[in-house]
Amino acid sequence: MTRSKNPSNESGLISARTCYVLHGMLVMIHIALVMSFIYRWEHRVTLQFTLTNTDFWPVVLSASLQAFYTLYTAVLVFLTQRLAMSRALVRRLKLTTIHDISGAWTGLGSALSGVWKQTRTPASLWATTAVTTYLICVSVLHITSSTLLQLQTFNSSITTNVSTMLGWINMTNIQNPVALASSLTAISLFPGLLSTGISNNTVYDTLQTSPVGHATVNATTITSSCGLLPNVTYYRNNNTANTILGNGNSMLMAASFPWVDQIRSHPFPEPAVLLMVSTLLDIETSVQKEVAVPTIWECPGAFAFWNVITITNLSAAVNQTIEVYFMQCSLSTNNTAVVIDMQTNTLENPMPVPQLSTQWEEMLQWTSTDWSQFVRQTLPIPSGGSGYQFIDESGYTSEPSIVDEYIMSLVGLNLSAQYLQWVAHAKQPLASNFTLSQGSLETAIAQTIAQLTWTAGRMEGGIQPGEGIALANEEVIALRLNVSINYTEPLLFATSASVIMLGLALHTTGAFHASRNSQAPISNIGALELLWLGYHSAPVYEALQNVERPTEASLRRAGMIDVCFASITSGEEELSMRSLIDGQAVDRDDGISLRFENIEHDKD
Repeated sequence: MTRSKNPSNESGLISARTCYVLHGMLVMIHIALVMSFIYRWEHRVTLQFTLTNTDFWPVVLSASLQAFYTLYTAVLVFLTQRLAMSRALVRRLKLTTIHDISGAWTGLGSALSGVWKQTRTPASLWATTAVTTYLICVSVLHITSSTLLQLQTFNSSITTNVSTMLGWINMTNIQNPVALASSLTAISLFPGLLSTGISNNTVYDTLQTSPVGHATVNATTITSSCGLLPNVTYYRNNNTANTILGNGNSMLMAASFPWVDQIRSHPFPEPAVLLMVSTLLDIETSVQKEVAVPTIWECPGAFAFWNVITITNLSAAVNQTIEVYFMQCSLSTNNTAVVIDMQTNTLENPMPVPQLSTQWEEMLQWTSTDWSQFVRQTLPIPSGGSGYQFIDESGYTSEPSIVDEYIMSLVGLNLSAQYLQWVAHAKQPLASNFTLSQGSLETAIAQTIAQLTWTAGRMEGGIQPGEGIALANEEVIALRLNVSINYTEPLLFATSASVIMLGLALHTTGAFHASRNSQAPISNIGALELLWLGYHSAPVYEALQNVERPTEASLRRAGMIDVCFASITSGEEELSMRSLIDGQAVDRDDGISLRFENIEHDKD
């Protein structure tokens, strides 16, 4: 009899395609997660670090993943179970095998129980093992689902503008230079003290806030260039000196010569720093004759004579010559950009000292700026004495200033040790044993000016620094999507489970078997289905009727008969099946025919 295309067959075909597509999509999802884990594509999804984002969205993500996998695997189990049972019913299998397969699909516990039952009555070991493995893979997906994607905190950065306090100030507006110079005394007591806003001979802007990150700020590096003044004439009676400039003009300078191995600063008519140095210099003999200036230091002397009656001690002054050098140091600045740590306001890379030792040379020219003119007046502050007074026999007093003491400490000279030495040796100068290099002196001058500039903007009663803007790369905490934060095992287990499920689905549903075009009149083997089969099948009825005690083992042994339920379609025709029972055909009124083959009579 010819019929139209069977709708149930079309429905089975759609279900099979849907099942395979969904399994394939699950595999592709996990492959995509693996690729994302390798190349970190998911890190592009970021959220701001807020209370809502940290407490709410991680919970939503975890719950959503669990809900998705639960619903998705439920659909997969439903489709795979129906297709697998349909294939089992249209194949020639033992009734016990079909019963075991149907029972295994009811849940993981029943599946494990079905595998265990095969140890007593082996009927469907591989089939029930396949179902059990499939359900175990589903459980693996449920367990790993919440850990596949998580929101992770990480350090991000944003570019922004921040307010700064300028490090470079206008020194010409200072009102109390004595207090400014006196601050060097405290600074010299802590040479290793780290100060924000200054590094060696560089002052730089600092931030008014303390976020985490890096900022690019303006910095001003101070440099000095020192040279020897030749042909200087020194007048001890009025503490002055005279020199001839390069243009032929004569210049008169105030000068108070120092003790041995000292550096003294003095006011200078030109925009440069004037120094008198009584150390050794590494210079050629021909140059030394032009620049060395001899000074007289009167020392106490002792003479004695005696006769038979009395002994008389007479003292007389002894003059000792100390060679000094007049030097001028011009000043200049260089503006650069530096990177600082915004939280500590310290330089990422401390500024190196650019000054290098070079050969001493004569200098008669210098650059002039308002700033350098003020600085050359600030250094030799008359009232900023160090407190160490060196007095010769004539009453002449030489007292280095606080600035002089600070410069000396930077080049390696200790003023307090010199004073103790002067007292211990009856106020008589010893021979100089310290050689001053040009590089060390220039560096000391530059660092001293930088320190005074920095202090002027931070001392009470000093100059109020200005404000500026800097470009900052601020580090912030943010949230980003991450695949398997701590371990890669969940992702590997989930991927393996999805691949195994695809293979088992193709195997158990007979995707590549000829029976895929067959239909069964029943979709499961349960209590109702067995009652129906017993009613319509005398062999099944007789096989179960002979069981005296309905134990599970007895019923399983009784069910070891081959059965096959199939309605094979070909094109537009449906071939009606007949039930062959011991070689006799039984036709049904409802168009459904069954074939039962006794295990002892295996006929085609």
